[in-house]
Amino acid sequence: MKKNIIVFFVLICIVIGIVLVSLFWTKEDEIKNVDEIAEKEVLSLCYYYSNKTNSGFYDKAWLNLDIKGEEISGEFNNYPAEKDSKVGKFEGTVGPLDQKIMARTANLWWDSLAEGMNTKEELVVQFGDGNAVALFGEMIDKGDGVYVYKDKMKLTSGFQLGQISCKDLNEILAVEKYIRENIKTITTDKPVLGGLWYVVSVFINYSLNTGSVTYEDGHIQGDATFEYEFDSNTKSTFIKNFKRI
Repeated sequence: MKKNIIVFFVLICIVIGIVLVSLFWTKEDEIKNVDEIAEKEVLSLCYYYSNKTNSGFYDKAWLNLDIKGEEISGEFNNYPAEKDSKVGKFEGTVGPLDQKIMARTANLWWDSLAEGMNTKEELVVQFGDGNAVALFGEMIDKGDGVYVYKDKMKLTSGFQLGQISCKDLNEILAVEKYIRENIKTITTDKPVLGGLWYVVSVFINYSLNTGSVTYEDGHIQGDATFEYEFDSNTKSTFIKNFKRI
């Protein structure tokens, strides 16, 4: 009788052991599957900077990040009000969250365009929840036309870009583009001496669906405010209440 009881308990222990091992393997597979899905999914983050200068124009920049595991790609466009712009796409790798600065660091190769010249250069960007910043330093040609930091220990932070939804960023860019391309027909002012209207500066307040624009024809300058409607599905823009100020 005792022998049967012992055998029974041994069998019970074996069954429990098999169940526990099975559950462990299942959980491990689930974790592995979650990690694999995370590596396949793309996380998109966007950041934007706009600052009105003493001249009344705007320094602007925007950053789009597409993160897939440790790989990262995107675009960084910098438009100073009174200097040449520098824009382009990039790709590289991104590290884990640094608890000291509460940000991740992306080491990138930036295909930049400035003053009509394309250059491949090293770029470091730190980003987190709320803001992002590009790091700048002295650059040198490493011998093949690709520029790298001379000393990565002496990098300085540029201006901070605030986090914005990518949908809102796309709206800002689309409305700005529409204003720039259509200012000739949007304004009722007539250019003089054979000139043509072109946009000098434009500001979009996406939360209020309003904006302001400065435009000129090479001889005279105009300033105006406006309201707009934007359809995110069709990417169409409608300007209304365009008022000269």
